[in-house]
Amino acid sequence: MLNKVFCLIVCFLICFALQQLSAQNDTLKVTRLQTFYVTEKKPSFATTSRNITALTNSEMKESGAQTLSDALASLPGVSQLTTGAISKPVIRGLSGNRIQINVAGLRLEDQQWEDEHGLGLSDVGVERVELIKGPAALLFGSDAIGGVINIIEEDLREPNVLQQNLNLKLFSNTYGSGLDYGLKKSGLKNTLILRAGHESHADYSDGNGKRVPDTRFSLSNFKAAYIIRHKNWVSDNRFLSSYNRFGFIADTSELRKKQESPRLSREFTGANHSVLFGVFSSKNTLTLNEKTTLTATLGIQTNHRQEQERSNRIDLDLWLHTFNLNVALQRELGNNWIWTNGMAGMLQYNINFGSRIIVPDANILEGSLFSYLKKRQNWGKNIGNFEIGMRVNERNITTLQTRKFNLPTSEIPPFNHNYGSFNGAIGQSLSLKNLTLKANIETGFRAGNLAELAANGLHEGTPNWYVGNPNMKVEQSLNSELSATWQHKKWSIRGSAFYNHFYNYIYLTPTNQEYFGFRVFRFIQNDATLKGFELGTSLEKEGVYSISADYSYLSERLDNGGRLPFTPANRLLLNSKLYLPFGNPEQHTSFLSLGAQIVSAQNHPAENETATPAYFLLQAGAGMTLRKVRILLTGRNLLNEVYNDHLSRLRLYGVRDMGRNIVLNFGWQF
Repeated sequence: MLNKVFCLIVCFLICFALQQLSAQNDTLKVTRLQTFYVTEKKPSFATTSRNITALTNSEMKESGAQTLSDALASLPGVSQLTTGAISKPVIRGLSGNRIQINVAGLRLEDQQWEDEHGLGLSDVGVERVELIKGPAALLFGSDAIGGVINIIEEDLREPNVLQQNLNLKLFSNTYGSGLDYGLKKSGLKNTLILRAGHESHADYSDGNGKRVPDTRFSLSNFKAAYIIRHKNWVSDNRFLSSYNRFGFIADTSELRKKQESPRLSREFTGANHSVLFGVFSSKNTLTLNEKTTLTATLGIQTNHRQEQERSNRIDLDLWLHTFNLNVALQRELGNNWIWTNGMAGMLQYNINFGSRIIVPDANILEGSLFSYLKKRQNWGKNIGNFEIGMRVNERNITTLQTRKFNLPTSEIPPFNHNYGSFNGAIGQSLSLKNLTLKANIETGFRAGNLAELAANGLHEGTPNWYVGNPNMKVEQSLNSELSATWQHKKWSIRGSAFYNHFYNYIYLTPTNQEYFGFRVFRFIQNDATLKGFELGTSLEKEGVYSISADYSYLSERLDNGGRLPFTPANRLLLNSKLYLPFGNPEQHTSFLSLGAQIVSAQNHPAENETATPAYFLLQAGAGMTLRKVRILLTGRNLLNEVYNDHLSRLRLYGVRDMGRNIVLNFGWQF
């Protein structure tokens, strides 16, 4: 493994000597709020063949979402896998370690191998989120097999500016509240950003007004950034930390017992998770000359996860430490070519301290090298962009003997395995007068996570015993996609179709075995295919009104004829927004919004799953910005629908999803 990593480094140094480059230019669509709040920059992504969309901080707040995953679920083709307030994003039916989350320029490492291990991120201090649908291994590496969620932290680019703001959130259903404060100060060359916030929620109630015990949660965040800008050098240094706690249902007896606790209780005396997360990132960009730029990102992450289940003590106690180094060199070749070469390295340690062990102690070492070439094409008034590239990746996973969990004589003894993968991508985008066309073929990959490779124990919250397989092959996908956007004056039509075939797809299957009375489930591999489309249309007059409709369809199959678990149902999203002509538009804006989700029945469940019926959710909102004050009022599930989403794990207990929730957002800049 070390020899292979050394070869990758040597190859990169050769590319460096040839002075190649790593970056991607794109046109920015600037949406300027007409009063005081930040200028939000939303990339158009017209110059790439990939399917990318963005969600700004204002759009997140207008949605009334409780968490970042909840906000992303308002996008076509995106859902969320939930266990009460615990949630993680699902892109076209894929989640967990198949979706790469990037924070402060680093791949987020936070034990995503467990269904109950949610993302735990909020919109505090986030400028926007960029979302890539489909594999993106070429530029992002492993775990980007189903897509990438790139979280862009807030910045201040104007010199000699001081900004402060205070944001308050209130939630009627969970009796929740959140408060965060931010300060941004810039000089001629340096920028300082500080932000701190806390959010707390009690248990939620379903559409019948029935309380769901142990769905309470709290989020605490602190962020700091110091950005240095000189003539040829920019250094973006960020520290992010959070401490989150989530209650969860350990078994059905807890549902009856916890009903007796106070309705507004925020104590975590029952089953709960606590996660302390910290990351330091330093991204340095050096302009070597007019055509060459070098970017190096150094990162340190630590993730401390504790779980208390059916006792008054900490059962699971895991520390995960990660060190990252990403280097990329970008060079212009002539007037139309851009060549990017880069390398990435990761060193990771997983350590158990608790009495309960799900995965063993382990060391993970990863190295990769990529090369990406992009050409801008001009045919009169028509513009095209051609992209092609390849990436080679090596990962070594070494599990260590962890007390009596994985003795050399056990079914899964300690092991040392290497996982290699070669990936590529080719794509073309074409911008005509009113039409944008995109075509892309790209691969993605990932090695099995620690649970899939080495688990051998009781799965929390279920009577199931999970057993991993250390001999599994690398999971690989080959995705082809076509998309088009047509726009004429105020009307636009958009659509995309994809076919994502998986080789060695990893999934759980039940067996006829039992262990201490628990049913045994094993991780196995099979080829699988996910295919579908997203189709939408909108009518919009900027600053006056907007109306949109988006439909998402997904079909999935294992090659042996089975179904994949937790596959989202097909869904139609309807949204409308009307701006009210009141007062001076330079100082005052206001709007009304109305939206709906029409979710189809999921009648093709996987083995050990049950079908879920269709449901309808209505949402409405109103907003006003007056000088230095912004007020947003959003009503979610206004009809108090009693329903179960197919991706809700609480439906295994007969628990319904959240009922009506009125959300107030108040912002003040001073």
